[in-house]
Amino acid sequence: MMPSADLPDVLQAIQLATRSHQQQHACNAHTFEDGPGLWQLVQQHQPRHMLELGTGLGYTACLMALASPQGQVLTLEGDPEHAALARQQIAALGLQQRVQLHEGSFATVMQALQLPAGSQDLVFFDGNMPPLILVQHFHTLLAPGGLLVCANIDLNGPLGARRVRAELADAQRWQLLPPLESGLTRVARRLPALSP
Repeated sequence: MMPSADLPDVLQAIQLATRSHQQQHACNAHTFEDGPGLWQLVQQHQPRHMLELGTGLGYTACLMALASPQGQVLTLEGDPEHAALARQQIAALGLQQRVQLHEGSFATVMQALQLPAGSQDLVFFDGNMPPLILVQHFHTLLAPGGLLVCANIDLNGPLGARRVRAELADAQRWQLLPPLESGLTRVARRLPALSP
């Protein structure tokens, strides 16, 4: 992991603003704590189409867009105040053409977007508790070789976390890569479907 000081200053400023907002409002706008690890991952793979669930104040959406200059980010946020603050951050960095923020519940927005199977090169889940059915849907959305970065698995409780871990451990569907956030965020590559 590269030191935080190696991230662009504008990203560190968004992360600090997110921490400050979360402390002041005691809300769920927690910031992703391994920006350097996510930066390296995105820089290395240069995904063109990225989907993020859990925008917060825009830290990771902006990070991914800056780390992959040819990439497009679709980011989803359920909290209207957080979405408004994220739009300000995205606009301040001039990323409005490459970062599209959709406001609403994940289920509603995902249904409205109707993203085609295999259309995403990277899916980053940083919302609250990824349900198994959603993680399985991410497999469908990802192109073969695409990456899933999945935080907050342990918030599912023991049974839910065990089910999501079992899905990601399916060696016919996923290849586990080194995790982020000191092991709290799983990273997996979608494997191509096996021929019959």
